[in-house]
Amino acid sequence: MAEVHVRELKGWEEMEEVVALQREVWGRAESDLVPRGLLVAVQDEGGLVAGAFAEGRMVGFVFGFPTKDPALHHSHMLGVLEAYRGTGAALLLKRFQRDWCLARGVRRVVWTFDPMRGVNANFNLRKLGATAKTYLPDHYGPMSGINAGAPSDRLLAEWDLLSERVYARLYAPPPEPEVAGLPQANRVEGEVPLEARLDLEAERLLFQIPEDWGRILREDPALALKWREHSRLVLPHYFARGYRLVDLVRHPNRYVLAKD
Repeated sequence: MAEVHVRELKGWEEMEEVVALQREVWGRAESDLVPRGLLVAVQDEGGLVAGAFAEGRMVGFVFGFPTKDPALHHSHMLGVLEAYRGTGAALLLKRFQRDWCLARGVRRVVWTFDPMRGVNANFNLRKLGATAKTYLPDHYGPMSGINAGAPSDRLLAEWDLLSERVYARLYAPPPEPEVAGLPQANRVEGEVPLEARLDLEAERLLFQIPEDWGRILREDPALALKWREHSRLVLPHYFARGYRLVDLVRHPNRYVLAKD
């Protein structure tokens, strides 16, 4: 695979490439796309629009903007073409974003992600070192493309750019945590959530999510809704009791929750 490099984008033509990537990565309807004019305007006013390039083409991008807090940046979208996932393009985009933010005095970045998508959770928590303690039910309303089929519940990722945890995850990631024997806040059989356990008190807990959320969305809307209702019951309950998501272990996909 060709080497990937990242840089800020310039001009409306490159912003139009970002619009095309949105269509290809997420299969979104036109109404769900961030248009090129808005991308240009946000960049003019201090936002970030950067692209990842390989073999002479743009293969991914990251888009974020300032907030009412000068030390906080909102990262709205990051997308990479399927053929270039696993190349490190997404990680390079986030490293670029971190360096870009720090050079401008920004110390924290937030973004949202679907709590049921294990690949995204693994990237956000395990590879980047973000954490999450805020649950946003149906945050964007009905969505199109790969997100169609269930309410758009999201977690708010919090990325503390100067923390030792974030630096280590970006440049010297540790092995998966040892979770044998930890209590689990739900019982799952196959892909079906059967029971929520809301009375646990341990310092660390597990919460299992589907192995293939995308397939469930496509093939079984009733099961997708059941998972949404299940996560709405369990995760906000433990967030309110002082827990946050700090990691993910794979196969099966299980979040690690730890007390602040």
